[in-house]
Amino acid sequence: MQEPLVTVITVCYNAESLIEETIQSVLNQDYKNLEYLIVDGASKDGTMSVVQKYADRLTYVSEPDKGIYDAMNKGLQMAKGEWVNFMNAGDTFADEKVLSDVFRNEIPSDVRIIGGHVMRVYPDREEVQYAENPYVTPIELPYCHQATFFRRGGWQYDISFRIAADYKAVYDCYRQYGAKTMLTVDRVIANYRMDGSTTFENLKRAKGEYLKIQSDNRNWRWWKEYLKWKFR
Repeated sequence: MQEPLVTVITVCYNAESLIEETIQSVLNQDYKNLEYLIVDGASKDGTMSVVQKYADRLTYVSEPDKGIYDAMNKGLQMAKGEWVNFMNAGDTFADEKVLSDVFRNEIPSDVRIIGGHVMRVYPDREEVQYAENPYVTPIELPYCHQATFFRRGGWQYDISFRIAADYKAVYDCYRQYGAKTMLTVDRVIANYRMDGSTTFENLKRAKGEYLKIQSDNRNWRWWKEYLKWKFR
């Protein structure tokens, strides 16, 4: 079996203190058919000095963008791989065998999304966030995006959503192709740094975006969640 080309994309901005750990995590994978792209939003710190240390092993661009999902779309346009993973600056693969474990067996041709578990890393502890059953997609995101691989082609992120465009990409895939095209692997894929930046306003905005995405299916549960959000 020929190993598929996997593209890992890191989007970043002013990530000098975080980016090297992420770069090393990707480049230390024992999977050989790997492309690594870094899309930087014209950082003003030393991020690019760190990136350029590895210039012979990755491809990068540094220019202004319209936000994280615009940068992720740039990465998709640059990518050549059959499969794409987005690994944020500061986040890492769980170990050096993640890609070889996920792609050592042939992936069925109808599978469009592969997801696994993620290790949430807090300042004082770590805890596993297990992947959900794909059938929860009409309600919530089943996989953390650092622990998700997307089959490339025919899609991009909707940048009108500031927080939930990653959910919309998965939701649209589920609605069009069904849960059978989403494959869950029983493995921790990534370490996800929890920086404590989530605020009530961000949570409310995210919930509003989720409800907008789900509004093509306005059942009783949707209306219940909408009213809770509206009057919260």
